[in-house]
Amino acid sequence: MDQNENLIPETEPAASSEDAPKAAEAPLGEGAREVGESASTSADEENADDRAESPVPAPPTDWRFGDTDAEKRDVRPQGSGGARSFFAVFGGVVAAAMALLLLVLCLGESGFHILRTVTVEKERIVYVREYDSASGLLTPNEAADQMKKSTVTISVRTATGVGVGSGFIYTENGYICTNHHVVDGATSIQVILPDGEAVDATPVGSDEMADLAVIKIDKTGLVPAQIGSSADLLVGDDVVAVGSPASIDYAGTSTFGKISYTERIVPLTDDQGMVYKRMHLIQTDTSVNPGNSGGPLADMYGRVVGIVVMKVSYFGGTVYDGIGFAIPIDAAKTVIDEIIRDGRFTGENPVATGRAVLGISGRGVMGGYWYSDLGAEDCIQSATEKNGYTYIAHDGVYVMSVSGTNAAGKLYQGDIITKINGLNMYTVYDVIDQVNRYAPGQAVILTVLRPGRGDYYTVTIKIVLAAE
Repeated sequence: MDQNENLIPETEPAASSEDAPKAAEAPLGEGAREVGESASTSADEENADDRAESPVPAPPTDWRFGDTDAEKRDVRPQGSGGARSFFAVFGGVVAAAMALLLLVLCLGESGFHILRTVTVEKERIVYVREYDSASGLLTPNEAADQMKKSTVTISVRTATGVGVGSGFIYTENGYICTNHHVVDGATSIQVILPDGEAVDATPVGSDEMADLAVIKIDKTGLVPAQIGSSADLLVGDDVVAVGSPASIDYAGTSTFGKISYTERIVPLTDDQGMVYKRMHLIQTDTSVNPGNSGGPLADMYGRVVGIVVMKVSYFGGTVYDGIGFAIPIDAAKTVIDEIIRDGRFTGENPVATGRAVLGISGRGVMGGYWYSDLGAEDCIQSATEKNGYTYIAHDGVYVMSVSGTNAAGKLYQGDIITKINGLNMYTVYDVIDQVNRYAPGQAVILTVLRPGRGDYYTVTIKIVLAAE
């Protein structure tokens, strides 16, 4: 299975104009009925005439909830103590509310300044976000409207066709941010501004590892996006993605959702299923689609907190929705600023790292079988005992050789790795997948069966993963 299918960059794939599919729109709400319609008839309505003939006593003028039947029959005239008590309580509530309102008005901006409070109490973390009139907190539609003023559509011509992506205005004099894969291989680039004007753009520089790029248009007086901080994000925070999914026809589309995970490590694979880099991303359930790539993910203050980059749409034969990713703006800004200054990025990449390796070669073995030569490429497995074959009693990954300096002196040929960080290992692919969940420099704990005098004994080994 090609693992590369499950991470789909959110840019419209290049295609010739003749092959471009037409967007289909389905009617919404067909067959809906107005709320409140009813065709039922109650038994009370059928006996309405009988009730009309019976005299109905006039209701008492003073209702006091909780009275006994005897008390209810003792109806006192208006202006009694019960009425005075009611108005006294009502007046007290109104006075308290007015006092609170007056206090807020008098205190003004000094009244509420706490935007987020984090309290640890008996292993329970409580997050509280309070409204402050001076904080700039917006309604969802205000945040979307503000973001639209700085979001652009990017139309790219390549050798094979035309592609569409998104971006946002970084400076008022024409620097625009997007993804590397949006403009990669472009023979020409045009930017469609929020007012619909199309302007030719030139590439400034890009970084494939971080999947970030900067382009420039010859125009000033633009509305740059406000830049927020991804470090302040919490799971459950509201966000809005603005971009051009599918085509230019849907430019300025806003979709709303939540932060699902703040620091997700996503391994990307090549055509052979091998991991070639690991990206540190924000996960969101906000709807993003091909064409959203390079567009902003903004918080409810109208500030960019991430740059939309990809989504999980298909994995293991199953279609998924609501798993989108964005590059954290704190890391992206480091790359973007250096590209604007120098035309390229050469520092330590804050967005993506290379592949981590354990430093061994091995093969999966099944307990209860005999093997001809575990160190050979053409090793034969047998369900029955044979002369010269080795019996393996436990499932795991047999270490054929140790190649990494990080593993030398810790793992040896003949060891059987049964767990990594507590997860059972059965095949070499299990080891690769588990190692790919960590970055180079991180340590993992291996549970290993090591051959001894006539049997295996268990050892626990800590190994720091190396960069490929």
